[in-house]
Amino acid sequence: MSEAPDPLLPLPYRLRWRPQGVLPGAHPGHGDGMEGEFRRHVSLLRQPDPRRIDLRASLRDPLGDLHVRQYAPRRAVPVATLVDLSGSMRFGNAVAGRMAEFCALIALSAMRSGDSFALFGCDEQVREDMSLPLSRRRGLDDEVRRRLLGARTTGRGAAGLFEAADRLPARRALVFLVSDFLMPLPEIERLLDALWRHDVVPVMVSDSAVEDDLPRWGFIELADLESGAARTVFMRPALRERWRRQTRERRAVLQEAFARRGLRGFALRDTLDLDALARRLMEG
Repeated sequence: MSEAPDPLLPLPYRLRWRPQGVLPGAHPGHGDGMEGEFRRHVSLLRQPDPRRIDLRASLRDPLGDLHVRQYAPRRAVPVATLVDLSGSMRFGNAVAGRMAEFCALIALSAMRSGDSFALFGCDEQVREDMSLPLSRRRGLDDEVRRRLLGARTTGRGAAGLFEAADRLPARRALVFLVSDFLMPLPEIERLLDALWRHDVVPVMVSDSAVEDDLPRWGFIELADLESGAARTVFMRPALRERWRRQTRERRAVLQEAFARRGLRGFALRDTLDLDALARRLMEG
């Protein structure tokens, strides 16, 4: 009998913008509210609302003006994960488990913050069997985990990510883009530009067994996980070092593409580092 997964604990996250809308939530929003995050004191003449008069601040004013408290209302935001399920993501059950755990954790954290959450699993198109509409219902994290653990990553390409970008809400959302980012760089840049309206966190999925833990000598079999083509390569120190150098260079190019758009990625590599994820989420 397989062991039950460890229970997830929600993580707080901070936004880099003040959301609009009317739904109450955990994030300081635009406009004024009756309660929420204290913003400043203003004159009663500027904001004629005697319900918010602060007598202590008013008594300290040498000119005798009445002061009222001004608050930033707390609002909810949509949160979504766009998950690349193309063939290149078929690293094995360990990677599938990390993706499932990550997305389930984001769903739980959104739900506990009063936000709505959506899942879009994509290969050539949006996979409806691997997608969930925006919702706040209980148990959403468990369903996200179950769906992704059963995902088949056999598609050729991830064009469905563009379709998912079009299906996101019109108002600004917090979007986690989960992929190995092995598609051509122009396609990655087009996808990032298609998500310009939203606050995007690129989640870079990788596995050290594929990128770094290569033998110095010996025959290894390489396979294109999308086309199914395979060939045998004789690994040697020079080829191994070139492989690793190209991996580092590819990662640097990706980080540069993110930085040009004001984005900062998160590395989902080998294990889900909860401490590193918590720090990244609180950076906004």
